Amino acid sequence: MKKIIYILFLLCTVSLIPNHSFARDNVDYWYVKDFKTQIIVNRDSSLDITENITADCGSAQKHGIFRVLPTRQILSSTKNIESPIELISITDFNNNKIDYISSNDRISHTLTWKIGNENKLVSGVNYYKIKYHVKNAVRHNSSDFDELYWNLNGNFWDIPIDNFSASIAFPEEINKDNSQTNIYSGSFSANNGLNVMGNFENNSTLKVDYSKTLEMGEGITVSVTFPKNVINPYVPTFWEKYGPYFSFLITILVLYFCIKLWKKFGQDPKINPTIAPEFEIPEKLSPIEMGFVYTDGILKNNFISASIINLAVNKFLKIKKIEGKGIFKKDDYGLTMLSKKSVSSKSEQELLEALFESGDQIKLSDLKDKFYTNIPLISDTAKNFLISKKFLVSSSRTWQISFFSVAFLVAVGGVLSLIFLNLQLGLALLLSGLIIFIFSFFMTRRTEEGAELLRKINGFKLYMETAEKYRQRFNEKENIFEKFLPYAILFGITSLWIKKMKDIYGEKYFATYHPIWYAGANFSNFDIDSVSNEISQMSSNISSTMTSSPSSSGSGGGGFSGGGGGGGGGGGW
Repeated sequence: MKKIIYILFLLCTVSLIPNHSFARDNVDYWYVKDFKTQIIVNRDSSLDITENITADCGSAQKHGIFRVLPTRQILSSTKNIESPIELISITDFNNNKIDYISSNDRISHTLTWKIGNENKLVSGVNYYKIKYHVKNAVRHNSSDFDELYWNLNGNFWDIPIDNFSASIAFPEEINKDNSQTNIYSGSFSANNGLNVMGNFENNSTLKVDYSKTLEMGEGITVSVTFPKNVINPYVPTFWEKYGPYFSFLITILVLYFCIKLWKKFGQDPKINPTIAPEFEIPEKLSPIEMGFVYTDGILKNNFISASIINLAVNKFLKIKKIEGKGIFKKDDYGLTMLSKKSVSSKSEQELLEALFESGDQIKLSDLKDKFYTNIPLISDTAKNFLISKKFLVSSSRTWQISFFSVAFLVAVGGVLSLIFLNLQLGLALLLSGLIIFIFSFFMTRRTEEGAELLRKINGFKLYMETAEKYRQRFNEKENIFEKFLPYAILFGITSLWIKKMKDIYGEKYFATYHPIWYAGANFSNFDIDSVSNEISQMSSNISSTMTSSPSSSGSGGGGFSGGGGGGGGGGGW
C-alpha cells in the first residue's frame, strides 16, 4: 500500500513540473530548436529585424524551411496600413548565403521566402539567419501615444518552436519608465495564455523569453506604447506614394498609340454610306472572291461550297446525290467534270483543278481530310487577285494579328504583375491589354476601292433580300434563280432567296423545277421548304468535307510529348 501511494505521489509531482522543452530523440520531422529575433526600432517608424532560426529535421531528408510574413497591418475593420518588407539577406550563422525563392501574394498580403534548394537535401540541425527591413511598422493612430504592436514570431508556423527569445532595441528616449508593455501569447486571439513575461534591459531594450515549446498555431505578440514625437511617422517616398498610380499612364499611352495606329493603318476611307440595291453581281466576282471582300480577308467554310455550286451552275461540273444506305445512312455526293475550259475566276480555276486532280469523277467523301491542303493556295489566289485590283490591303490582317499577339503578352504581364510586383501596375497592364484587344477588331482596313465595292456588295445582298420589290427586273432576265443561288449560300440567306423566288415565280415554277447541274433528288415531289433543305444540306456537306483535316493522334508514330487527353501535374516541397 505504501508503494502504491509513493508511485501516485511521484506521478502527481511530475504532472506539476512546468512544461519545459526537452531534447528530441529519433527525430524525422522539422521542428525549430531555437528561434532568436533581434529587432531595432528606428526613428523613421521602420524596423531592422534579424532572425536566427535553428531548425532540426533529424534523420529525415528535407530541403529547407518557409518563412511567411504579412505586409499589411489591420488597424480596424475599415482601416489598414501597408508595411513594406525589404529582404537584406538569408544566410547561415556564418554568413554563408543560402538559396531561396521569394514570392509576394498580393491577395493575402503576405511575403514568403522558400529557403533551401530543390536539388539539395539536408538533414539534422540547420542554421538560418534572415535579415530584413520593415517600413511603416510603428503605429501613430492614437492622439495620446505611439505604439509598436508586433507579432514577434508569427502564429501560423506549422512546426513547433522549442525555445524562443526576442530583443527589441528602442531609441534611448524610450525606456521602461515612460513606456507601457503588454504581451499576448498563445493561440490566435488569446490574451496571455502562455504567461510570457517581458523585461527592460539597459533601460531601452526589451527582452522577451519563452523556454517552453510553442506548438503549431501559438505565437507571442508585444505591445509597447510610448510618448509621441520620439518616433517620426512613416513618410513614403514619392514613388511609393504616387508611383503605383503612375502605372495607369501606361494605359493612357497605350490608348493614345492605339488611336494613332488605328487612324493611320486601320480606319476605313470615308465613302458615301448610302446602300442602294445592286441588280448585278458586283465586278462579276466569284463567290469566294466576293466572300473575301465581304469579310476583309477572312476565309469562311461556305465560300468553298458556294464556289463549287457556282461552278456547277456555270456547267463546269455536275453534282449527283448518292443516297446513304443502312440504319446509320449518310448521304454522299458525286462530282463529275463537264468542261475543261478555263474559268474566268483564277481562284475558281484553282478550285476546279484541285477537285479533279485524281480524275474526272470523284466522291465528296474521298476528299475528306485531304482537300484542306489545297485551301491555302485557293485562298491566296483569290486574295492576291483582290489586292492587285486594290480591293484589299495586304497588311490589313497583319496589323490585326499583331494587335492580338501584343494584347495577349500585355495581359500575361498584367497577371504576373498582380502576383509578383504591384497591384496598380497589374491592373494597368490588364486594362491596356483589353484596350489593345478591342482595337484589334478595328485594325482591318479597306482601300477606297474596297470600301466602295463593299457598299455595292451590301447593295447586291439587299437586292436579293428584297427581290419581290423588283419583279419586272426578274421577268426581264433568265435563270436568275440559279445564277444568284451561290451568292445566297455565301450570304447565308439560301432559304430566304428561295422564298423570294417562290413569291415571284410561283409554286408552279418549283413544281417542275429541276436543275441540270444537280441529280439524284426528285425535286418535283418537294415543296419549297424541301428544295431549300436539299440545297442547304448539300452546301453544308460540301463545306464540312472540303475544310476537314485529320485529328491529332498518338498512333502510328504521329503523336508528341504533351499531346492527347489528360495531363497536368503536381508535387510538393
